[in-house]
Amino acid sequence: MKRVKSKAVLYWRNPFFGIKHDLMELSPTTKLILTAVLSSFAAIFQSAGGYMPGIGFFVSAMTTLPLFLAAIVSVRHGFLSYFVTILLLLFIQPSELIIFSFTTGILGLVLGFSINKLITRTLVVFLAGATLFMGIIAIIFIFRFPLLGSGVGTSFHFRLLLLVAIFSILYAWMAAEACSFALKRLARTPPDKVIIPVSDQQELKHLEDESVKKENAEAGK
Repeated sequence: MKRVKSKAVLYWRNPFFGIKHDLMELSPTTKLILTAVLSSFAAIFQSAGGYMPGIGFFVSAMTTLPLFLAAIVSVRHGFLSYFVTILLLLFIQPSELIIFSFTTGILGLVLGFSINKLITRTLVVFLAGATLFMGIIAIIFIFRFPLLGSGVGTSFHFRLLLLVAIFSILYAWMAAEACSFALKRLARTPPDKVIIPVSDQQELKHLEDESVKKENAEAGK
């Protein structure tokens, strides 16, 4: 029993992402291209909720991942991807604009920023859950949009707040685990030429040339 408790404590005290990634070492051009691609995927995933009712809800939940990856690259590119996706949704599916801005989109940004700082799981889930909670509350009570369904309504009461709070924490936890898993997979699979910037490639080539010259000089002796 004590061993289970200690594992649980370590689980929540440790950060989500424990291996070094090289996404921030990408060249500026590659970062811009990656941001554009991620924004396009985010807009496609989010618009699926309007084009495919039912199954589109599960597809739109994947919108958090592209924003998360953009925020992992850098804070600036995270916000850039966020606003580019908003502009794309304005033309593709305006009905999903509010939902993206206050839930899936902002959740991806917070997860990316917090996991990138290597803070504990507890803080990551709390920050992401609190952000999602405030976003859902804003949609329900400010914009009067029945995000949780027509049966829940938009009237203010404590039971609804408790329901949204529990849902936000659980959803943020699952989203953080999914995003962390995806990032670990990506960090292990991309080829070196993708994650090494141009300046590093030139330096590596220079070192290889120097080693070849030394070998030739020693062979000549």
